Amino acid sequence: MAPWLPAAGLCFLSLIAALVLGAAPRQANAAAAIFPPWWDAPRALAAADRAGAVTGIGAQPFIITLTERPAPGAADRSLASALRAQGAWLVVDPGLAGPCTRPS
Repeated sequence: MAPWLPAAGLCFLSLIAALVLGAAPRQANAAAAIFPPWWDAPRALAAADRAGAVTGIGAQPFIITLTERPAPGAADRSLASALRAQGAWLVVDPGLAGPCTRPS
């Protein structure tokens, strides 16, 4: 094994962590969710709708932007944790999701 490989691996992991933390939603009540790419649009939309109010669909059907929807008993759960519970891989700031269209 090359002597520089552990250091390169640590640098790579640090870069990934910094990117993920930097992409976190700036406001707790709005986010973009990235669902698994093999999910079709109806499945991703249904999962997103269970977590919040859908405001747009990204360039890919598995990227959905949302705002928080007041729901009884959901006060103890953030939008990001609700999205993760519905299967979202990543929850990022909606500004990073690219151009979105309104759901029809």
